[in-house]
Amino acid sequence: MEFPGQKFKPTKDRFSKARGGPSKFLYIACENCDEPTMVYQKDGPGRLLRCYADRIVWPPELVDQQREVDATTIKEAGALACGSCESILGTPMIYKQEDRAAYRIVPGAIQTFRSAEQYQARQE
Repeated sequence: MEFPGQKFKPTKDRFSKARGGPSKFLYIACENCDEPTMVYQKDGPGRLLRCYADRIVWPPELVDQQREVDATTIKEAGALACGSCESILGTPMIYKQEDRAAYRIVPGAIQTFRSAEQYQARQE
């Protein structure tokens, strides 16, 4: 699987405004097998500690799956895993400050890139 070449449009809502700073898209790959896993909209500064289910923008099948997830059903959704090697990338949680479904990122489980081109350049 390869990251898409398309540009994504950021979601602007009360959550992105509360964090301040610009929104950016992170291209996330599995650290274990180096396979592209998802594209995620990160709001605000700092490193990626958790992924909110509603901010995953690619791949379409993961987006559709996460559309059904909310704070009441996140625990049943199971862990966020690599589609290739099945390594666990994140564990389900509810971010209590916002009552929002999220995945706590397992330290060292992912690689993040600012663009698909940056990921491709690393592969060569």
